[in-house]
Amino acid sequence: MKMSGSGSARGRNEWGKAMSRCAIIALAAVFLFPFAARGEKKLVDDSEYKDKEFKKCNISDYSKMVDGDDIGWVWVDPSVQLAKYRVKVGKVENKSEIRSKSLVTTVKSTFSSYFDDMESKGGNGTLTADVCIYMAENFSAGKAWIPFAGGHQMQAGLGVEMVLRDGKSRTIAIFRHSAREGAQIEAAAQEVAGDLVKYISKH
Repeated sequence: MKMSGSGSARGRNEWGKAMSRCAIIALAAVFLFPFAARGEKKLVDDSEYKDKEFKKCNISDYSKMVDGDDIGWVWVDPSVQLAKYRVKVGKVENKSEIRSKSLVTTVKSTFSSYFDDMESKGGNGTLTADVCIYMAENFSAGKAWIPFAGGHQMQAGLGVEMVLRDGKSRTIAIFRHSAREGAQIEAAAQEVAGDLVKYISKH
């Protein structure tokens, strides 16, 4: 039986709507999937954690930590907005291979300076940051030969774990982050502290 003109038009209209819905769903998948995937990337599933060289510091449970994009790994209590707090440095431990009091002093003074410069007025109070150094490396020109990464790997490096606690000693955020910068560990410490402050200020 031959379809009438109006029926044919309705059919084309329904087909067009169906194709539009499919296109919208496809575009949503393209844009949203990467964000969902990043959000589910956990430290305990990553090769970094599974490496036998992985050095633990002052974090007792890594199971909730996820990729922090601009910083290494992070977990934040979802009910807390970090940007509304001020931060002060508490205890600083050193479990790196460089056993030096000056290293601890450098890290503590650098982090204290960066936290003091945060824009937050601390409306929700002050958090205490306990910092643990798990990696510290001096500038090494000998690493310049490493293919594709020598220029970066030869720079001074610092890796820390940081636990933020509120006034009731409740852990509300944990971080694991590292950076390489310049010829002095102080430069790497500034890079790490700066990255953490930026993250806290945005969250």
